[in-house]
Amino acid sequence: MRLLSRKKRPMHLGRYPMEKIRRVDRPTTLITDDVKQVPKRAGFFVRAFYGDLGPKPAREIRRFITKNPLNAAIGHLHWKHVPAHKGDPADEKAPLPDDPEELTKHVKSLCYFLDADMVGICEVPEYAWFSHESDGTPIETRHKYAVVIVIDQGWDTFEASSGDDWVSGAQSYRAYLNGSTTATIVADYIRRLGYPAQAHSNAHGDVMQIPLMLLAGLGEMSRIGELVLNPFIGPRHKTAIVTTDLPLIPDKPIDFGLQDFCDKCRKCARECPAQAIPFGDKVLYNGYEIWKPDVEKCTKYRVTNLKGSACGRCMKMCPWNKEGLLAHRLAMWAAIKLPFSRRFLIWLDDALGYGKRNPIKRWWLDLVKEDGRVVAASGTNERDLSLERDVSGGNERVATYPVDKLPTSEDKETVPLDRKAGLDDTRRAEEELAALKEAAAPMR
Repeated sequence: MRLLSRKKRPMHLGRYPMEKIRRVDRPTTLITDDVKQVPKRAGFFVRAFYGDLGPKPAREIRRFITKNPLNAAIGHLHWKHVPAHKGDPADEKAPLPDDPEELTKHVKSLCYFLDADMVGICEVPEYAWFSHESDGTPIETRHKYAVVIVIDQGWDTFEASSGDDWVSGAQSYRAYLNGSTTATIVADYIRRLGYPAQAHSNAHGDVMQIPLMLLAGLGEMSRIGELVLNPFIGPRHKTAIVTTDLPLIPDKPIDFGLQDFCDKCRKCARECPAQAIPFGDKVLYNGYEIWKPDVEKCTKYRVTNLKGSACGRCMKMCPWNKEGLLAHRLAMWAAIKLPFSRRFLIWLDDALGYGKRNPIKRWWLDLVKEDGRVVAASGTNERDLSLERDVSGGNERVATYPVDKLPTSEDKETVPLDRKAGLDDTRRAEEELAALKEAAAPMR
């Protein structure tokens, strides 16, 4: 029966029935008109390079990928794509269909042909473009549309991993590599048709990928914070982008009840080894109403993780991170359609032991490169569930660094963090959101 349904399924729809998820005119995350562009210098991994996070992260970021030999092997090929991300379009446009809907189906089908897991399209708002490169060079490219390519990081390995052990980085880089491969080919293809296009990957990109995934209708913002969660593969994904002026039809955002679900669930926050995910309510950050993570804590842990490579434990632990069996699809359906069932499903996720490691699926080696030699790692993170951790707190331990206090494109020296001010700024961000909601209340 399933084979028959696949035979009748058009290629541009992909393998996941995203067309069955409710579409809305605006994202379920409030986005105001006050979103500001930022330079790449403001990103916290870049800040680690500049020494903003202290000497240890500044030292460790330089071997962040290469300290694990598998990560280094994947990254070695991934970075080779960067010169092909950009290029000039052909002088003469190819004889394409005049219908943007047909072109949209063609481009999506191509992405699926190249093994994308999901694809969405949106118009690119100005704020989604970085303003400057890390060295301060202005970014001039401005294409109208974004093709957002989603790559699943893989259920089986996640099931075996703690989420922050020696394979966690490789899971990310594998997805980044596959996404970059697809995006680079699609961008090159569009340029050969006579239209401008650019690929944007983890290795190099000029756009912020999170808002584009949100606007392209591929998920909702989650408690994890700076992560868009998909109803079919949860947070277990990476993205790559193609921006272009090829005429396309944008998708609409989606609503599958995640804001209420994440409001009730704190599992990612409970299990975060850095305690960087808030237990409290949303705040207003750079025009977004989101659960804002403590990016300083998160970045420091991922960069300096002594018993693993990077970290994806929040993705591992999320109740939406499931294999996709019929039972999981039924639970997903209940979580979307029956709001009263969500607290029970959150409890059931722990009761059934989801988040524990499955040793049968373990395949990788715990190896690290030290002093030019690959050696056995001295330790590895072996975590299961932290059911005893108190989740009753709010945002009092989460520091927020407002956009107007981030480094600018002109900052070439170290810009130290002021954590005490960051804690105060979190309270102000809570107050700003409360004031915004109060002002909007009479209009509802």
